[in-house]
Amino acid sequence: MAEQRSIDALVRDVYQGAVSRRTLLKRAAILGISGPTLTALLAACGGDEDEDPTAAAPTGDATATTAAPSGDATEEPDDEATEAPDGEATEAPDGADATATTGGTGSTGSEATGSIVIMQGVDANTLDPLLRNATPEFTINMHVFDMFLQRNPDTLAIEPNIVESWETVDELTWEFKLVEGATFHDGTPVDAEAAVFTFERASQEQIGQAGRVQSLANQIGYESAEAIDEFSFRVTTSKPAAIFPDLLTSFEICPPSVYEDDSAENLANVAQSPVGSGPYTFVEWIRDDHITLEANPDYWGTPPSIQTITVRPVPELTARVVALQNDEANIIVNVAPDVVQQVEDAENTRISQVTGGRNIFIGIRCDTPPFDDVRVRQALNYAVDWDSIKEALLAGHGERTRTIVNPPNENMDIEAYPYDPDRARELLAEAGVENLEFTMDAPSGRYIQDSQLAQAIAQNFEDIGFTVNLNVLEWSVYAGELLSGDGSQLDELFFLGLGSPFSGEQELFYVHPEFSLNFTHWENEEYIDLYDQLNRSVDPDERKELMDQLQVIVMEECPWVWLWHQVDFYGASADLEWEARADERIDVSKSNFTGI
Repeated sequence: MAEQRSIDALVRDVYQGAVSRRTLLKRAAILGISGPTLTALLAACGGDEDEDPTAAAPTGDATATTAAPSGDATEEPDDEATEAPDGEATEAPDGADATATTGGTGSTGSEATGSIVIMQGVDANTLDPLLRNATPEFTINMHVFDMFLQRNPDTLAIEPNIVESWETVDELTWEFKLVEGATFHDGTPVDAEAAVFTFERASQEQIGQAGRVQSLANQIGYESAEAIDEFSFRVTTSKPAAIFPDLLTSFEICPPSVYEDDSAENLANVAQSPVGSGPYTFVEWIRDDHITLEANPDYWGTPPSIQTITVRPVPELTARVVALQNDEANIIVNVAPDVVQQVEDAENTRISQVTGGRNIFIGIRCDTPPFDDVRVRQALNYAVDWDSIKEALLAGHGERTRTIVNPPNENMDIEAYPYDPDRARELLAEAGVENLEFTMDAPSGRYIQDSQLAQAIAQNFEDIGFTVNLNVLEWSVYAGELLSGDGSQLDELFFLGLGSPFSGEQELFYVHPEFSLNFTHWENEEYIDLYDQLNRSVDPDERKELMDQLQVIVMEECPWVWLWHQVDFYGASADLEWEARADERIDVSKSNFTGI
């Protein structure tokens, strides 16, 4: 099994002197080594005798999920779609059993070495490409799968990936050419038939009993896909789709051999044991503890330098910062602005900062009186004292959202809502609203200062006469229960952040009735009509004019309380070659350690 080979490799490297004591403890925790075996390894490793070997042992009753052999699915309890039975473990798929060599400073040749730990605020919910609805899941998927196309990490320009070239035959027909010689982790070929299957699967409204989250098919007006030859395929749409290449940067190609079985048993398995063609293979998922990936020795592209990726969910920022400073993590997310200097001052850590494209907002249930009245929604926006909030909670970083669209497509003539509590009270009086009590939902640990921001904004709302019941939940509950289905479990207001696309059209789709994560239920006929024109237009000037008009409508109608486009602060090891991206993708497939 892959686990035993990893243990054997660890033992070998200990006795060859290639593993530090600290690295040994971390790897032992992942592999479940404890007792006499760990004591003997520590003795061989040497180092600080005051370290406690029991500190490396896993704690709690975390459930382990390991990858199944190619084509097989482990059994799942009927009511647990995302957890494997206790104690059940199977081998990784072919290609996922590369021997792990931990320690050292990364690759000095063609073979991957070393390990990296990424700490996110929350765990994934599902790793099925068509059901994922959060960026933390994307962090895993982008290493396990190949997106059809990719974005340049610096410029965000669209570039080839598993699709090496593409062209439009006419306004409704696209042709694509895949790279040759790539294989999925189960050994099956990445070919045109796999691409066709992926598009067909993405066109289904339901994946088993779950509603599909991936909206590519709807956005491009997908009609059909067909193979032209072994590595070329054609996609036909019902309307022009200028946004098609943008969407393909977030669209994973999947092996039919694994994903064509839509039984409940198999869907539960692939939701937690993904199989792709990417630079890393899935090894193990112990819920609320870690997900482990190993370098794919048969990867078609540039081979990764780092052998093992471990992604851990750690909700508390303080715990993430301590782990980074103790060399127990190499990348941590959502460093609060008031903690940035602490990370910068440490010798072994640094900050990587970028102004991202994520819209942080408070969604308003426009189908619930009195929030169906635009005056009430505008009053909520005038009530937010953003300047005071950002000074108190964000160390002065970040400006209030003035348009839903990211650069370079934003309407420069739009201004943000100013803080004007008197105007807010006037609007509420005009709407006949007074002494209103409502509930606002918010997550904890998912976004920068999310629960703290929610508390401050709730106080702003109370200052203009509302009574706010703030409902703060852990992300797994928030996303797994409140954000599931049509969002009917959400209360009148809800705190959320959405993605980092930079196409303009995608951001504007966030408030369209057909967007799967639009829980505001806001509908505006003029907006829908103009968006339909935008969706069908391929003329750049016309598209810019339509986007400008749409931004004005949505900012005036405000189905959201507009907050900010999040400024992202990541903590990183000082010797790690990696930088934050505006699209929030944590890609370490090309990272390495400098050895300083």
